[in-house]
Amino acid sequence: MKRIIALIVALVFVLGVASLTFAAPALDKCNKCHKGEKSLEKVVAAKKIETTDALIKAVKASPKAELHKKFTDDDYKAVAKELKLK
Repeated sequence: MKRIIALIVALVFVLGVASLTFAAPALDKCNKCHKGEKSLEKVVAAKKIETTDALIKAVKASPKAELHKKFTDDDYKAVAKELKLK
């Protein structure tokens, strides 16, 4: 019985560590393409984007909107939170 409990505890621990490793912050998705001068922080500052809604509107109205179709509004909200937008 002790072995079963130890096995379950070990399994839960391993799965917990694995879930932390695989859960990347939302901004990491953007940083795959947005590097250097085109970093998201610089783009937001240059376009004077201050709110989450403005970010979503700017991305969906941009010439590169097709490239961002895979992102949901929740993704944008998470990025806005990391960028400390209103």
